[in-house]
Amino acid sequence: MIHIDYRANEMYVVVVGANSGIGQSLCKQLLEANASVFGLDIQEESTTLKSENYTYFQVNPLIEKEMKNVVEEIKNVTPCICGLVNLSGTIDRFKSIEETTLKEWNTTYDISFKSCFNAVKLFLPLLKKSSCASIVNMSSGLAFAGQKNYGAYATAKNAIISLSRTLATELAPTIRVNTVAPGAVDTKFIYKEDGTTRFDKKSYEHLVPLGAIAKPQEISHVILFLLSQGASHITGHCIHVNGGALMS
Repeated sequence: MIHIDYRANEMYVVVVGANSGIGQSLCKQLLEANASVFGLDIQEESTTLKSENYTYFQVNPLIEKEMKNVVEEIKNVTPCICGLVNLSGTIDRFKSIEETTLKEWNTTYDISFKSCFNAVKLFLPLLKKSSCASIVNMSSGLAFAGQKNYGAYATAKNAIISLSRTLATELAPTIRVNTVAPGAVDTKFIYKEDGTTRFDKKSYEHLVPLGAIAKPQEISHVILFLLSQGASHITGHCIHVNGGALMS
C-alpha cells in the first residue's frame, strides 16, 4: 500500500464522485493509507464502508451553492486539504453527433467536465493552504481514440486534459495537477441495464496486451500514487491505464 507522506493535519482528501466504482475503491485505499476523506456524490447514501475518518456529502457538483455549503462544512473540520480528485462523468445516450440533441450533449458534457471545473474553482482556497497539494482529474482513453456514439463524453474528457495542463502551469509550484485516462474498467459504466456489457468484452480483452479489462483498484492505485509524495515531481501529465490497449 502506498503511504501518503503528509503531515497529520494535512491528510485530508476530497473525492468528487465517491460512489462510483473507482471512487469507492479510492476512498477505501485512502482510508487504509491513514488519510481522512470527504466523499461527494449525488446519491443520498454513501457506498463506502463507514469509518470515523470518512465523511460523505450528498451534493450535485454542478450546483455552485450546494458545493459552497460543502466547502464551508469542510472548513469547520480543517483549514486545508492536500488532495482533490474529480471522478464525475456520465453518458446515457449512445448516439451519433447527428442524432444527439443539444440538451443530451449538454447533460453529458456538463457532468463530465463542468463538475470538475466547478470543484477545482471552489476547493482551490483550501488546497492553496496546504504545503503539498495535488489535484487528480479523471479523463478517458476515449479522449484519445475516436469512437462512434461517444461524442459529448469524449469531448468532455479531452477538455479535462486541457484544463488540467492549464491548471498545472497556473498553480505550480505549490499544487500539482495530473489526469488519469483509463481504458475499459469493470464498473457499472460498461454495463447495460440487463447486465450485459455495452461492447464485446471478450473481443476487447483479446485486443488488450495484458489480456483483461481493468479492475477499479487498478485505476485507484494510480490516483493514490499521484496524490502521494512519490509523485512529487510529476505535474501536467496524463497517465494512461489501459493494459496496453492504447500506447503513447
